[in-house]
Amino acid sequence: MIKTIALAVLAASLISGCNPRHDAQRPENVALTFFDALYNQNDAQTAMTLVADDLREVMGHYRIASQIQRNMVGLPLDEAELEVAEVDIDFFRRNSDQVEVLVRFSGHSGHRLIRDDRLVRLERRGEQWVITRIYSDKFKTNG
Repeated sequence: MIKTIALAVLAASLISGCNPRHDAQRPENVALTFFDALYNQNDAQTAMTLVADDLREVMGHYRIASQIQRNMVGLPLDEAELEVAEVDIDFFRRNSDQVEVLVRFSGHSGHRLIRDDRLVRLERRGEQWVITRIYSDKFKTNG
């Protein structure tokens, strides 16, 4: 009887651990979805659902994805291949409410191939991760 209960509990925990909805709520997936909406889907509205209220307000002023790319991210591209380069989080993710994700971009601006990285900070708000900061390019200069 005890073995049966133990096996049932083990099976239930394995099944719940494979829940695809849980995987979609990982901070790196939220960051990729945000940038994919801006760069590949040209969908500013979807991107705005993934950010905190203060960023959403600023993004609302720019309205379209290309202007958000140019003015907030500082990296205007026609389309982009995206990959997570680094996640600043340890094994104990469940205890962390703040994460930084480095996303690597590869895409074209006009006829030039551009490869660059952008860092975003995400915070856990309830059951969801939201982007609270898009770090500016620390190597960008005006001269």
